[in-house]
Amino acid sequence: MNKIISKIRVAELDTLSDILVRLYKDSSAAENSVSKDANLSGIMEEVEKLSAEITTAIKSDRVSSTLDEADIARDEIIRNLGDALTGYAAIPIEAKKSAAQNLLSVFSKYGKQITQKNFAEESSLIESLLEDFGAESLKTDVAALDGVGELVSELRTAQDSFNKANDDFTNASVNRGESATSVKKSLISVLNDKLVPYLSAVAPLADYKDFASKCEAEITKANATVANRGK
Repeated sequence: MNKIISKIRVAELDTLSDILVRLYKDSSAAENSVSKDANLSGIMEEVEKLSAEITTAIKSDRVSSTLDEADIARDEIIRNLGDALTGYAAIPIEAKKSAAQNLLSVFSKYGKQITQKNFAEESSLIESLLEDFGAESLKTDVAALDGVGELVSELRTAQDSFNKANDDFTNASVNRGESATSVKKSLISVLNDKLVPYLSAVAPLADYKDFASKCEAEITKANATVANRGK
């Protein structure tokens, strides 16, 4: 039985380890040598533990990426809102120019520079900006400028999305252990140095044959994916 190629991606290893754990549970469900094998049980407990850890680590990495994307989205809307108000304030149509100037005086208290603040400070400033733009005295001005009301609504939605992403990030951080890359090394070590050699030794035995052959097939499939990517 071949060992797992070390260049396997983290997500691929996560999937493979999940499959191996599932195969073991299916094979050990009946009363046979597999279910009574304390050595194999110990190895698979390690695999299952590390498989769960790598899943959590991957999720945490993805949550961090989602938070960054949510921040970029709200930053873009703030810039677009500032550009729109500046543009309206320069046009020679008095009604629109006056409305834009009123709104621009409010926007200028915050400015595009709030996009350079840390996450928490920017969130606080955006909430304040949205509260100001929602004032009854500015509703007519907002309605007078095509697209501005939509941008304000988009900023509200983007800020809500950021808040959710931030909550998810905080929860993931609390439960975060090692990085996915670090867990990958430990998991490959257990699989290649313990499980594969053990299954290779017991594969000829009747009770182990089915489990070992299925594990070998899954490892071969994963290795083929890695090898094909390198061509």
